[in-house]
Amino acid sequence: MTDSLRHKTIHGVGWSFIDNISSSGITFLVGLVLARLLTPEEYGIMAIIAIFIAVSNSIIDSGFSNALIRKTRIERIDYSTAFYFNLTVSILIYVLLYLAAPVISVFFKEPVLVEVIRIIGLVLIINALAIIPRTRFVRDVDFKTQTKVSLISSISSGVIGIGMGVWSLVGQQISRQFLNTLFLWVYSKWHPVWEFSMKSFKELFGFGSKLLLSGLLDTIYKNIYYIIIGRFYTSAQLGQYTRAEQFNMIFSSNLTSVVQRVSYPVLSSIQEEPERLREAYRKVIK
Repeated sequence: MTDSLRHKTIHGVGWSFIDNISSSGITFLVGLVLARLLTPEEYGIMAIIAIFIAVSNSIIDSGFSNALIRKTRIERIDYSTAFYFNLTVSILIYVLLYLAAPVISVFFKEPVLVEVIRIIGLVLIINALAIIPRTRFVRDVDFKTQTKVSLISSISSGVIGIGMGVWSLVGQQISRQFLNTLFLWVYSKWHPVWEFSMKSFKELFGFGSKLLLSGLLDTIYKNIYYIIIGRFYTSAQLGQYTRAEQFNMIFSSNLTSVVQRVSYPVLSSIQEEPERLREAYRKVIK
């Protein structure tokens, strides 16, 4: 690696690590407080919804963010094309979830799921609005700004909705994603233009579709236990399982996440230099 690339990588890893640890720490502390106020049933309800949110987010992104990060020569129309695609798909999926809410409620035998799904499903549209601004920061290996945004949204959302039962978790998630999206737009100073390129779409989807399939398989695999436990056991048992799983993974997943978040844009930036790419990859592995 050259000195500039090495400095950018070290700087990115440092801020990404701070982001992950601080966000996980805040989530952990807020979780301890809410655990005293909420019941396992309420956590179980949110775990059921998390299945559909996770799968939906994978479809909405469709690998476009990674395709944009990988693209060596990017133009304004590429961002706008991806933005309008992500936003359109998020609205369609929200409508589908809204209509399917009664069926999901009956399947899991939880009447409250109808209202909760229809409200928290709005985070799909909110998240879609944040994909391009976040992608631009990742391309620039600017994790310092993302850390600021993450801390502001995590701390602010942590105090919202205390004492409102399952709606505490709903309010916390919606407010966190809303603030995160808002500040990403403010700091990125980016806005879409009224342009859509079918050529750009085909290029991005050609690469992203493979990641979409891989991401869907991974998401379904990770959440299959939630579906089984939620269907054949009680919401309280599902809530206890998911909380234990979250606390168990809170530290072990951070290191891998930090390395992946930073190494991908860094290695993508030198993909046309095979020797340099191999040497940089060896150092990442070490």
